[in-house]
Amino acid sequence: MRIRSVMKSVWTAAGFSALLAVAVTGAAAPAVAAPACWSANLVQAAKLRQLDVMLMVGSLRCRGTAQDYRAAYDRFLLRHRPLLGKANLAILGEMRGQLGSVGALQALDQASVRMANRYGEQAGYGCGDLGAVTAALADSGSEALPNAAETLVGEDVALEACPLQIAVAQAPARRR
Repeated sequence: MRIRSVMKSVWTAAGFSALLAVAVTGAAAPAVAAPACWSANLVQAAKLRQLDVMLMVGSLRCRGTAQDYRAAYDRFLLRHRPLLGKANLAILGEMRGQLGSVGALQALDQASVRMANRYGEQAGYGCGDLGAVTAALADSGSEALPNAAETLVGEDVALEACPLQIAVAQAPARRR
């Protein structure tokens, strides 16, 4: 139902209510609360980052199929690059205080790899569903992105820990 909800809100916002007849399905996952140490800004930014990674990994996974949606993903990136970039900067800004500039970049990169691996290993949505959402978002205004991220990612954000805990978990063990 989450894909259908995103499609409905994107299409309604874009004036495409007639397209709601398209059958798009998806199972809702239970919400997992983000760590208490996160600000609302970081949670929203992480959801946008994860939505982008989900659509990117799906576009790569689907490239050899009849539902190849790489062109729609490219349009999505062109349309929403400013908002996605702002989200990445927000994540880096919050992490920079705990990890420093280099540590923040490394933590975001590692989190993005975890997100990509997660979507590569467990395809939660089919190529047709992801392609339809990506195309709708590519043609939508930036106000549709937070709703799509909230619906598709929800509270199940793959950053998994507070910035300081990410750094500690990623620090190599020292030999004595």
